[in-house]
Amino acid sequence: MKNAQTGTLSPLIEQMVSSVTEQDSNTAIANALDWLRKECRCERAMLYQYRDGTLLSCVTSNVDNYWKEVYSQGRLMIEDPVVRCYRHAMGFLDWEEAFHSYPPSTAYLAAVQDCQLLPAFSYGYSSENRANRGVVTICSLNGMERPLTHNDRYLLASLVPMLHVAGNGRQFQTRALTTKELEILKWAREGKTAWEIALIKEVSEATVKHHFKSIYAKLGVTNRAQAVGEALCRGIIS
Repeated sequence: MKNAQTGTLSPLIEQMVSSVTEQDSNTAIANALDWLRKECRCERAMLYQYRDGTLLSCVTSNVDNYWKEVYSQGRLMIEDPVVRCYRHAMGFLDWEEAFHSYPPSTAYLAAVQDCQLLPAFSYGYSSENRANRGVVTICSLNGMERPLTHNDRYLLASLVPMLHVAGNGRQFQTRALTTKELEILKWAREGKTAWEIALIKEVSEATVKHHFKSIYAKLGVTNRAQAVGEALCRGIIS
């Protein structure tokens, strides 16, 4: 499974890194959403960012313009069950679960049905970096043709932090990683586990995990997939 994940993820991350550096943010995000649609087998995809209830950006792929027009007006966002769920926790969210927790209004449900957005799954992300504190990024896969797979989740968890950066239109400054941290991150890029890296480096697994914690803190992420994706996006590793 590790090889399958790396094989699926690598070309997409490399293209996304190129897009962030060579294209404007909206174009880069739109291209990434197109890639996600193909990889995750969904008809539509979208990404929006907001802070304190204010919509900062909304980029869609194969979604009826009506949704973006109405959503940008603010009313639907205020009552959006998905946004309301992300007030409490980030991560993966099935829209059915969100609708169960916060029953949508008639107007919201009608817009969802008119734009054929179901079934749908979202991934919410936020970083504690000072430059974008409070900004929430939600990437949604809509009109899904099959259930979300393990590889789909890995892909989302790795790409969304980069889209989060792209949406803010800048690369954030990071405390420099040490030589050991860089080496460990490169092994993680190859799909090695903490135990495998410990064997390679001839250190304890606890030492490797300690380095990972330091890496997460410096990059402003919470897991290994996000760390690899963020490091690739910033050009820290290749």
